[in-house]
Amino acid sequence: MGSPIFMLINLLFDPDVSNKVILNMAWSQVKAIGIGKVLAALLSALQVGVSSFIRIPQIRKLLIKSETDRIKVAKGLSLESLSLDTLNSLIHVSFNSQHNIPFINYGESLLLGIQNAIIILLMKYYRLRDNGEIKDINSIPSYKDKFLSVFEGLATPLGIMIGSTIFFTKLAPSNLISILEILNIPISIIAKYPQIKVNYELKTAKHLSDVVLKANVVGSLIRVYTSFTDYSTKAKKNKNTIDEKILLAGYTTSFILNSVLLGQSIVYDKLRPNSLEKDEKKLQEKKD
Repeated sequence: MGSPIFMLINLLFDPDVSNKVILNMAWSQVKAIGIGKVLAALLSALQVGVSSFIRIPQIRKLLIKSETDRIKVAKGLSLESLSLDTLNSLIHVSFNSQHNIPFINYGESLLLGIQNAIIILLMKYYRLRDNGEIKDINSIPSYKDKFLSVFEGLATPLGIMIGSTIFFTKLAPSNLISILEILNIPISIIAKYPQIKVNYELKTAKHLSDVVLKANVVGSLIRVYTSFTDYSTKAKKNKNTIDEKILLAGYTTSFILNSVLLGQSIVYDKLRPNSLEKDEKKLQEKKD
């Protein structure tokens, strides 16, 4: 017998079957599977789909407007936070893959990790431009020379990214990955702290995308729900739930810290927007 889902799809195109009958059958299937499990599956699919482009607003902040604005955004981002967050994503993907957990339950980590890597490379490029370590590519006539100039400046972060990916996906033993996944919680705290600190010093989060901040909160909240659903399902069947407990704790921590970053954006940029220039001047004087 075929899948109930495909059976329902076929019935949709059957002129002899009313929509009411189809809806009743679909509702019966949902109740049989469990409303919570169906909702968790739908939210997981939505999370993976949205994650394929959710960092785009932050990437756009590093690509639009003048180079001065791009450099300003790059300097406001925390390299430590992005690097640790990307490492966390890599570890999380490796852990889930090794334990044969469905891709729909962790796919956003892979997609977000790729987008984080792009942000890191752009941030490094504009910081190097600010320091004069990379020439303005617009002043270089040859496309080959432009590529070599950019590649030379970004060779180190690119090498680290490629090497880390090969190690964690191909070489690292499963026991090490499991230990690192447990450490996901303290790593998440450490990863978010530098960016929280930068925001506090600048008294602004304008260098961060509001869309990304809100999406991070919603996304981590969805993962808390889906992980709790998986945990509850296994617990009722008296199965081992240690993996689900680890994932649930990690997502809960991520939700709390993402909420702090969003809170900073609201407090600094929504409630006190007029103090931005004054705070930036103070910080610049302090650095000088």
